[in-house]
Parts: sequence; structure tokens; C-alpha cells
Amino acid sequence: MTLQELIEFRDRMYRDPELLAIYEQGDANSHWQTRHDYQHGDEVTVLARELTGHIHRIFPELLDEVTREFVIPCAAWLHDIGRAIDIDRHDIEGARLVNRYLKKHGIPQNLVQRISRIVVHHRSGSVIKRGIKSPEHAIVVIADKCIGDENRVREDKAFMLNILKHIGIGKFSLARRNFWYNAPHDRVNYAIKEANLLVDVNEADKAGPPSGEVVLKLRVDERVAPIEEIVTLDWFADSFFACGKASKYFGFSFRLEFNGVRHMWDKTARKGHGGWVPMRTMHVPRGCESHEEGCDEDRS
Repeated sequence: MTLQELIEFRDRMYRDPELLAIYEQGDANSHWQTRHDYQHGDEVTVLARELTGHIHRIFPELLDEVTREFVIPCAAWLHDIGRAIDIDRHDIEGARLVNRYLKKHGIPQNLVQRISRIVVHHRSGSVIKRGIKSPEHAIVVIADKCIGDENRVREDKAFMLNILKHIGIGKFSLARRNFWYNAPHDRVNYAIKEANLLVDVNEADKAGPPSGEVVLKLRVDERVAPIEEIVTLDWFADSFFACGKASKYFGFSFRLEFNGVRHMWDKTARKGHGGWVPMRTMHVPRGCESHEEGCDEDRS
């Protein structure tokens, strides 16, 4: 198949009634969680394509056109489709569905394998245990794990949280209480009012390979959930750790930014258990080089 044929198939795939019905079933199976409908697939795909553009500009030889235009968008959109079969095994079931669907439509076997491999390894647990398999895998992992804000919370839960956040004293509102199953996940998503992904490249270092930071910038309503809960809640904590591994694949660090304050992972925090801590900005005395003893410098 030519690249143009692959792109045309990709665009038809996004609204194929067969796949939309599978997504609808998967979202129904996940009714007690945040949204996992085809719109979530759309959101992950958009972010994956934006991140692909950034990575391609930084590493122009890393991703060929088929990877950028077909493999990454397809894997991003299809990553959660296995929820229609089994939520707990949606990575494995999703890879099987993807394999059958793409083969049925005549997609070359090597591309089927690459997309299926990303789907089966997209979950945080797999990334933490087995690492990142390829640059396209890293991009889809970051895109998937960085999609999460108030828009993913189901309408009835969002309605309740919006009321509860106004009841209480200061930041300590009733929205922080657990009034239903899975309330912490709804609360943490609803607390995130805006999320943006930034690739911050270190332009000063021209000698070595590109370096920098992948930064997830979050605007958080702490009346709904404290920042400490966002970084320690199981799914989010694992997701951020997976993003760290994916960013490291490109030689970058992964950072979180809450309400304008950038945080870094410090393995010595919380009595050696590790934690996200605000990055310290220290001032260099005039006339003092940063590498000299006694000189303060930015720590990252």
C-alpha cells in the first residue's frame, strides 16, 4: 500500500461504524470510570500527533513518514479498544482486535505488528516492567498518560463535584470526600481544569545530543483535590512514572507543573520512597561560575 492509501484508510478508520460500536461497548463496560469512548481516542491521537511533530523537529531522522502519519495515529486511536472485551486485559484483547481488523483491511503485516505491539504495551505497568520498545511507543505512552482533565469525568459525577467544591472552608471542600466508588479518580480528573504538554529543549547545549524536558503543565483547582493526591493516586502515579521512562528514551526528563510551579521527581523525598517536589531556583552570585564550589545554581 502507498502512503496515500494508508492515510486514506486511517481517516476512514476513525469513524468506521464497526470500531465506533466497539468503542461504545468499551465505554459502557467502563461506566464506573472516567470516559473511555472514541472521543478519548481522538484526544490521545491529537496529542500524539502534536508530540510527533515536536520529536520530528528535534530528531529529524528518527521517525519516517509512515511512522508519523500511520503507525502513531493508528496506535493512539486504537489503544483502548480492548475494553469492549475485558477491562483488566484490554491491552492484550486490544492487540488481538487490532491485529484482526488491520489484517482484514489488507494492511501490511509489518505495520500490523508495529501497531499491535504498541497497543499491547501501552499500559503503565508494562512500561514500568518492560520499558519502552520504540520511539513511536514512547510517543503514544506519553500522549495517553497526559490526557486527563475535567472533561473526562462523566456528567453526573462532574455535576456533583461542581456542587461539592463550593461547600466547605477554603480549599477543604466536600469535593475531597469519597461519596461514591472511584471518587478519587473522578475528583483528581475534575480538579485538572487545563492540561498542556510542552517539549522544552535545551538550546544552549549544541555540542551533545538534544536534551531538555517534557513538561505536563496542569492548572489545578485545589478545592477539588490537593496536588499531593494527584501525584500519589495509583493510576496517576504510575502514569507519570511511565512518562518518565518514555521521556528518557529521547534523552529528556519528565516534569510536572502545577499552577505554574514546576516539579521534579526526587527519589530521596518522602523518607526515601520518592516523590514529586518543587524545583528549587537558586541564584548564582555575580562573578561566580556555577561549577565552582560555593556557587548556587539552578537544580533540575
